[in-house]
Amino acid sequence: MFRPQIQVGREGWFYLFLVAVVLGVALIKGVNLLLILAGLLLGPVVLSWLSVRSNLRGLRLTRKLPSHVCAGDTLSVGVQLSNSRPRLGCWEVVVEEQIRRLGNGRPSQPPLTPSVFFPYIRAGQRAKATYRGRLLERGSYQFGPLRVSTRFPFGLLARTMLVENPQTCVVLPRLGRLTRAWQARRREACAGADRRGGSPGPEGDFYGVRQWQHGDRMRLIHWRGSARLDRLVVRQFERPRNRDLALLLDLWQPQPAEDQHRQNVELAVSFAATVLTDLSRKGAGNVWLVLEQEEPRCLGGPLSANLLQNLLEQLANVEAQSRDCLAALLACALPRITAGVEIVLVSTRAVDPSDAWRRASASLDPLAREQVGRIRCVDTSSEELWKFFAAE
Repeated sequence: MFRPQIQVGREGWFYLFLVAVVLGVALIKGVNLLLILAGLLLGPVVLSWLSVRSNLRGLRLTRKLPSHVCAGDTLSVGVQLSNSRPRLGCWEVVVEEQIRRLGNGRPSQPPLTPSVFFPYIRAGQRAKATYRGRLLERGSYQFGPLRVSTRFPFGLLARTMLVENPQTCVVLPRLGRLTRAWQARRREACAGADRRGGSPGPEGDFYGVRQWQHGDRMRLIHWRGSARLDRLVVRQFERPRNRDLALLLDLWQPQPAEDQHRQNVELAVSFAATVLTDLSRKGAGNVWLVLEQEEPRCLGGPLSANLLQNLLEQLANVEAQSRDCLAALLACALPRITAGVEIVLVSTRAVDPSDAWRRASASLDPLAREQVGRIRCVDTSSEELWKFFAAE
């Protein structure tokens, strides 16, 4: 906390100028009534100085940030001001926040300055206020310092103190909505639908029926469907272990980048965040996220709430690259991804993973070649994206 400072406001300077004119005329002309008037005019200045000096004493300030927020969603920040003095209350206190966006290589922007107003705080009491707004861009934001000021009672003088209480809030990527076409594509890729009735219901999600075959369990028969189709059919379930997914994020953009290129990058990040969130809701097994910062990083494991939060925070701070990182992403991802896992490459351009793998003179391991051949590509610069994803 910095030492409070007393400043003269614009109204105060006008008022002091008026007092100086009256006092100067009184002294030059020797008019006693003007001297008395000048003394009376100085009274509010002295009273303002005494009031603003004591008004901020004994104040304690705290801030409460939400655990997380998505870009474009309403951000609600609570500010609490406590008056620890036993007798005197505090009048007309303004608390102003400074919010700066952090990031590597991002152009500096003027900080946001939301504020809250406390009309009166009783002695020994506390007051709460909330400011709300929207942060439209993903990333890390620093909150602080807090500027506490008062101009009570006349607004001629202002006393200000800065409270160094920095906190960081990560604004997660904005989530969209996956279409039925994407869900159908995922079901096609999920191998291991139990065609012999060997997977009981608790081990997976019901997604369809098929004709009864010799050896199927009686408890898997779908009786309503059998009555409607006039033949025995059994329920099919999707095995959770076959929902494993690896997401490769190729965030390329040229230099200098145009608005459309930046929009493609944000669509890729939003799509990846939406896919991970959807998998978490459905109870997916293992998930890998491979992205490029200074060097490729592969994060993953059994999908849990903590892992999902970590992956979304990584997506919130990931930056686009002007160099071609596709071969490095593949070299980082393929050795860490087990066989049978669906691999989805989300890119901001039209790419051919097999060609990039060959041009990089990578290993001729047959397993790696087979994995590269199974990669499904999603190009956010193509109209095909809207078949699978609806941005909100």
